[in-house]
Amino acid sequence: MQVRLKRGEKSTEIEISSPMSVSEILELMNYKDKDLVAAKVNGKLVDLSQIVKEDATIEPVRIDSEDGIHIIRHSGAHILAQAVKELYPEAQPTIGPVTEDPPGFYYDIHMRNITEEDLKKIEDKMREIVKSDLKIKRKELKKDDLKELFRDNPFKLELIEENVPDNSYSTVYEQGDFIDFCLGPHLPSTSYLRAFKLLSVSNAYWRGNEKGTPLVRIYGTAFPNEKMMKEYFAMLEEAKRRDHRKLGAELDLFIMRPEYGPSFPIYTPKGVALRNELINYMKQLNRKAGYEEVWTPHAFKTSLWEKSGHMSHYRDNMFLMEVENEDYGMKPMNCPGHILIFQRKAWSYRDMPVRFSEFATVYRYEKSGVTSGLLRVRSLTQDDGHAFVRMDQIEQEVGKLIDIIKEVYYSTFGIKELKFKLSTRDENNKDKYTGSSEVWDKATKALMQSLENRSIKYEIKEGEAAFYGPKIDVDVRDAIGRYWQLSTIQLDFFMPDRDHFDLKYNDENNQPQQPVMIHRAIYGSLDRFMGVIIEHFAGAFPLWISPVQVRVVNISEGSLEYSRKIIDLLLSEGIRVDSDLSSETINKKIREAHGDKIPYTVIIGDKEANESKISVRDRKNRQRNLVSLESFLTVLKEEINSKSLEIHFCSN
Repeated sequence: MQVRLKRGEKSTEIEISSPMSVSEILELMNYKDKDLVAAKVNGKLVDLSQIVKEDATIEPVRIDSEDGIHIIRHSGAHILAQAVKELYPEAQPTIGPVTEDPPGFYYDIHMRNITEEDLKKIEDKMREIVKSDLKIKRKELKKDDLKELFRDNPFKLELIEENVPDNSYSTVYEQGDFIDFCLGPHLPSTSYLRAFKLLSVSNAYWRGNEKGTPLVRIYGTAFPNEKMMKEYFAMLEEAKRRDHRKLGAELDLFIMRPEYGPSFPIYTPKGVALRNELINYMKQLNRKAGYEEVWTPHAFKTSLWEKSGHMSHYRDNMFLMEVENEDYGMKPMNCPGHILIFQRKAWSYRDMPVRFSEFATVYRYEKSGVTSGLLRVRSLTQDDGHAFVRMDQIEQEVGKLIDIIKEVYYSTFGIKELKFKLSTRDENNKDKYTGSSEVWDKATKALMQSLENRSIKYEIKEGEAAFYGPKIDVDVRDAIGRYWQLSTIQLDFFMPDRDHFDLKYNDENNQPQQPVMIHRAIYGSLDRFMGVIIEHFAGAFPLWISPVQVRVVNISEGSLEYSRKIIDLLLSEGIRVDSDLSSETINKKIREAHGDKIPYTVIIGDKEANESKISVRDRKNRQRNLVSLESFLTVLKEEINSKSLEIHFCSN
């Protein structure tokens, strides 16, 4: 058998005469790495004990790789369950998956209730197990043997019955006296769990059903080393400081009143000032890109949603109502409305692309357990846009949208790391997608080419395309390293087809052709985008989007009249200004302006009034004294017009 060891761009080949484990093959090839935890054999992630029985390519998996981190967290869940069983013998483990948010794992266990104080005892027991360096062994058992092994655990028996066909085999993993039903892979031994911590305990239910058996859910996290874990917890503390819900209240940007509308944000004057700047900026980009602005109602009869497919695919997420014996649905998306606008007239191939944009509020029922501040709400405003294009225009049109995304995030907001993900169809399950293979292949190739023409690295997500077409999603990395999925570009062959809206344009031979519909959003949800940038800038916004750009404060009562004159002049120049002309001390006024993250504070005292000057202090506590209002305005407007990320006036 030929075995190839692949390490990055390098590879080595050997021939073996009989089946061997991955670890034995690596040893034979003199591959040594104390951080090796698993391997990929012909692309499949496996334990190091996996037996290789045919020609294979082996790729080592280190503990600090993405797959390696998943494995240590998966094994961490097993070590947690083992610790609980040793401390509470009557406990019955159920399931223990790896989680993304928070990054780590949990285990649901049928046991008596425990408290946060008990976590320390469980964590200490886990450390004992780790120190014992128990080998983690994979075993294959027949279904009947599995049922016998877990005869006292009804939860495992249910999982075995559901997932293991009769007369077939599945796997368990054994570490010391603890055995769990699992597909793996896992760490070679418990000692590889080098950095972990239990986070919290909460209530749960079997299968997530509130009528099901009550369970105890214990959350934990694990990292390849202590350094990475400390960095994570430092990031968590920084995330608390930047939490948009906390800053939204402190900076008076938005409120939530769940007693009247849970997860329906209400924006204050300052929040609307921020929203309006973001909307106006995107409208400028839309006009430049050839989008015409439209407006569509907030509700339509359900007959439209049935035609668009939303009633069959999205009904559970819609707000539905009956009016005068007619059924209506609050719009969850804007696309059907834009289609109706497209249908109003005949189009030629020369007219294509046809582009519509709309800042529109849509309504989606999200379960209360997944809503979170502005990041996931039930009424959200989208910077929505739809382009109706010919097949031969997809590559160019998508390329223009990618350029807009790059301009918005890289240039305007200074966000330097974006992850582009290309979602394609599952080639082994083509029947669940609309459109022919030829159309899918051409469209997917066009998306790839649009990315590659711009030298953009991208990840292919096979099987994650929508049923109506392939798409590009963009994850945006914020100031403390978290990624948020914001922008999207989606191709749609479904709604334009003859079974739905039967969209047409006439080609050069005056024959009707079906256009491709491109759904696009650059911010995505404006509400979510606001939540992300509140946290990204920690509330200290660039001047151009700051809800309040300048605060005027007076030192004495004698400078009140001149202070009001300065306020009026700033307002007349289009500057968003507020003031504190109270009798409080100037030091307190400056402290409050700093706490409110106001970019510039204009200070007016007797000297400033007498000389018709101003003094300016910025939120970085730099100050310039006795300068002209004209020079200040010149820099302000330059910073606003250039959308500068920094405030400059007091640095001169």
